[in-house]
Amino acid sequence: MFNTIQVICASEKDRAILRGIFKNLGADAVFSLDLNDALAVFEKTRPAAVFTVDGEEPPAEIQLRELRRVAPFLPIVPLLKRRDATRAVGLMKAGALDCAQSPWTEEELRPLYRKALSLGGTSLELDSLALRRGRRLFTLGLAAAVGFAAFAGGLYLGFKKFSPRAQQLHSFYLPYAHPTGIVARADSVLVSDWYSQGLYEHNIKTFGIRRVTSLPDLTPVAMAASADSLWLAGTDGVIERRLLDARYTRAARTKAFKPAPDGACFDGLYFWTAHTASGAIVKRMPGDALEEMKTFKYPGRKLGALTCDKRFLWAADPGLKALVKLSLDDPERIISSTPVEQYASRALKITAMSAADGRIWFAGEDGDRALAFYKDEPK
Repeated sequence: MFNTIQVICASEKDRAILRGIFKNLGADAVFSLDLNDALAVFEKTRPAAVFTVDGEEPPAEIQLRELRRVAPFLPIVPLLKRRDATRAVGLMKAGALDCAQSPWTEEELRPLYRKALSLGGTSLELDSLALRRGRRLFTLGLAAAVGFAAFAGGLYLGFKKFSPRAQQLHSFYLPYAHPTGIVARADSVLVSDWYSQGLYEHNIKTFGIRRVTSLPDLTPVAMAASADSLWLAGTDGVIERRLLDARYTRAARTKAFKPAPDGACFDGLYFWTAHTASGAIVKRMPGDALEEMKTFKYPGRKLGALTCDKRFLWAADPGLKALVKLSLDDPERIISSTPVEQYASRALKITAMSAADGRIWFAGEDGDRALAFYKDEPK
């Protein structure tokens, strides 16, 4: 594997940390003090990827622009000096492959390093001769583009006329890696991520990010919604009720539940929580205190995630590789089990679910990436 990477970092202290990390990862790291230094040695090093420290001069956005100008397909990974989900999303929109959150550790950088090298492909080089042949290449490219456009247009019209309508895209990879909650609305999907401590609002059709809300005082491990509130469960076992305003203002907090719930939903009448490790499903009163009414034992093989609607409880079961339907009156009875094709990926770990408008939404980790998808509710 071509393992040469370029690291842009001005701080001697940071360089020492990164030098040790990349050495342990097996990378041949070439360090540059700034962007000009990096571009000066770029043709000689021909890196498979560039890692650049955010917060130095020039700003990361300018470094992304200039590096992509000379190597459009080069994977670039900014290293954030502080955890900032909004900043990370902004840099990825500007062209970054991904962002490493602080503190930088071997565990944090290993998946990003592997992903960068896997996408690096053939080494890139700066070709000064191409600049001198610009006009000729442009003319040839334009002619080829016109010919291809004519061919593609005819092919598309024929395909559209004689082929059946394609199915709607229903699976989306996410620009963050650790989703813990998902809530579908009329025109958007809200996803919580524990690592970045953020709430991401996506367009329900394209899954483009509309808005990111930071949760600096909460690490969300589960999320549920009612008509007027959003419920977020934290790692400490406390569940917070948030208003559906622009900042998701906190309105109430429960005591710390033990064990800490990592699944939650509201069926319109009662609130439900789940502890997936033990398979415990708890029915609760729908007040701010969420007082416990009764605890049930999940009847399947392994409880991966839980949600509900006004008629059923739904569970993702990695043991059965299926979507399991449970009775609200008797959650210890399985009504049906429907295979989930996405479990064909052995790396998939479904961590969140929600039910809305005849669809079951799922979110989870799939290796180094995160995935969101939906299925029509089984009959």
